[in-house]
Formats: sequence, structure tokens, C-alpha cells
Amino acid sequence: MANPRPIKSELKSKRIVFEEERPIRWSYMKILREYSTLKQFYPDINPYAEVYQMRDNTYAIFTESFDGAGDPWMFLIDGPKKAMLIDTGFGVGDLKGLCHHLVGDKEIIVANTHSHFDHAYGNCQFEVCYCHEAEVPRMREKNNPHIWDYLFGEDGKPLFTEFDRADIVEYHPYEIVGIPDGYRFDLGDGYLVEAVHLPGHTPGQCGYYDLHNHTIFIGDTSGISDAPEGEPYPQFCKVSTLRDALVKLQPRFDEIQGVFPGHGMLDQSGVTLQYLLDACNHVIEHPDHYDSKREFSRWGQTRTVYTKNIYQGSAIRYSMTNIK
Repeated sequence: MANPRPIKSELKSKRIVFEEERPIRWSYMKILREYSTLKQFYPDINPYAEVYQMRDNTYAIFTESFDGAGDPWMFLIDGPKKAMLIDTGFGVGDLKGLCHHLVGDKEIIVANTHSHFDHAYGNCQFEVCYCHEAEVPRMREKNNPHIWDYLFGEDGKPLFTEFDRADIVEYHPYEIVGIPDGYRFDLGDGYLVEAVHLPGHTPGQCGYYDLHNHTIFIGDTSGISDAPEGEPYPQFCKVSTLRDALVKLQPRFDEIQGVFPGHGMLDQSGVTLQYLLDACNHVIEHPDHYDSKREFSRWGQTRTVYTKNIYQGSAIRYSMTNIK
């Protein structure tokens, strides 16, 4: 990106490659990270993470991206008897230690929205990780000690973001447990968090609905991926399957008091989900009525990506082969 505008940061990580600047998202993140009184920083525990307390018992954990894409969020719910961590980021820095600093010695249930680098590479800091059952095959592929190799060049230096390789917490294999849509985690005294299957970005892309706070953590819902050859759940790599999942969730839109995506702006209104549903319907009915398109290249593959704008600078991205 030409002439990036870095946001002031005390984090140990330093960006080399910057994501394309999105005007509304960049403004939101600048205000939040440079001026918010919600911000907490514990460099002696994890110098790569910023913590923002979004509810009395809910923390948003921010790290910079380590692969040049969007900066991810993780979320920690402090329940009466157990805590729940939603996503684990890249696995750089002591995430487990940071979580225990925030919630004490409670058991931490780890659940992933999906298996991508920026959401699940810290899983190996924990013993057991949950995900939707359709995501289990992809999660198993990532359960190995070479997952971070792509972050470094032949000279051993980071390609996208400067950080100390020694700060990657040592890999160890972990148990992967697949769960169905509607599965409920009990954090004690009837405090329930429900899994909500929101496929499309990946087959098992899953949100988690905190029934106490009426907040939902939705991961990455706006970018619809094509099913690669051999994908066991190709039916879940469609705009139409995301639309169907949102229709199922629609009767609860009015009760949702906070929507927390895996990137960008937090604590959005429940109406955000209606806007996402409207965009899915528009793409299905009028796929040629897009707002922009571009050739997207990543990991040696190039495809044409079409964009339909949604709300506050976000958009649904799709190809002509993954609509329905």
C-alpha cells in the first residue's frame, strides 16, 4: 500500500506490509487505539496484545496482523465458573497467560470461528479447541508445527510484520472437538453461549451468541470463499448458505445488542445482521449488480472477486461460482 498511515502503537510488532486502508475502519481503529479509555496493555505478559473491556465480563483482544491482511480480534467472556475464549489469533505472544491474568485461574473454553491463520494459530497454547463440525478437516490440517513458516522469508526474517520469532509460543498438538449448530456451552450457573453456524467464508465459519449479554461474535462472514477440490462440505461455501443461516437467525436480530466481527469495528447494532442478509439476497438475485471488482491473488491463486457494499465501510465479497 502506498503511503500508509500507521496508528500509534506500543505493541512489539511493527508492520512491514499494510492492509489497504478502509476509510471508516481506519478512522474507528485510530480513535479506539489511540484515545479510548477502554484500552489495557500488559507488556510484561503479552507485548503483542491490546485489551478492551467491552462489557463487565467481556474483553476484546487486539493484535496486529502478522501476514499483511486484516488485524484480528479475539474475545474473552468471563463466566461465573468458566471463561470462554473465541479465536486465538496468530499464536505470537502469551495469549493463555494474558487470559488468565484477566479471568484468574478459571478453566478457559476455547472456540474458533474458523480455521484461518489469524483466528486459530494460537490454539496450540491450549489443550482442547472447539469448532463447528464442518471446520474440523481444515482445523486438522493446521494442527502442525509448520503453520508459521509462511511468515518468514528464506533469510529467516518476517515478511509482513516485524516480530521476534522466539515469541511464538512453542507448538504442541491439541484436541479438536467438532460441535453442531445450536450447541450450547455452559460457563456456570446457567450462563450459556450458543454456537451459530454462519458458513460461506469457510464451511464451518461459526458465530457464538452470548445469551446473557445478547452479544454475538461472528468471525469473518463477509468474504465468501470458493470450495477447493476435495472440500468435504462444498455446500457451505456459498452466498446462499450464509443467507439461509441468517434467515434462521433473523427472528433473534431484535434481541441482539452487540455484534462483534473478527476484524474492524466492534459492538455494532443487531441491524448489521439484517444489512448482511439484505446484501446476500441482492447478490443472489442480481450477481451482476456489484459495486466493484478486482483480481485477487493470494498463495499462488488468482480469482475475480466482486464486492457489494453493506454498511459502515464493510462489504460482501464473492465470485460468480460461489453464489448458490
